[in-house]
Amino acid sequence: MNPMICIKDKSVLNSLLLVEYDETLVEIISWLAGEYPEAVVFTCGYRHGDKGVHGTIPCRAVDIRSWTFKRPDRVCNYVNFEWEYDSDRPEMKVAIYHDAGSGFHIHLQSHPNTRRIKDGLVI
Repeated sequence: MNPMICIKDKSVLNSLLLVEYDETLVEIISWLAGEYPEAVVFTCGYRHGDKGVHGTIPCRAVDIRSWTFKRPDRVCNYVNFEWEYDSDRPEMKVAIYHDAGSGFHIHLQSHPNTRRIKDGLVI
């Protein structure tokens, strides 16, 4: 099955096209779509005025629909096994499964120090 990437609606599409996205975040999204043939559905991208990673330029965060995955918690665990957010802050994660007030979703984020881990080594 070929991976699919979908967008929830026109306002999310606009947020995805409004600004540049962090190169590593784009790599993570592409990797995730290749690992899981279920549709990756963007529900949020850049948010103007956001003080966090959704508001940076280049944008360093997107939200994706969690219920398209059988076990979204395991998807996050796998992402975090494969990607290191910031070696200086090991408690921070690339993928977070949570409800920030508008329903459960997977939050994907990157940092300038985010790196892929392969065979236990950061690459």
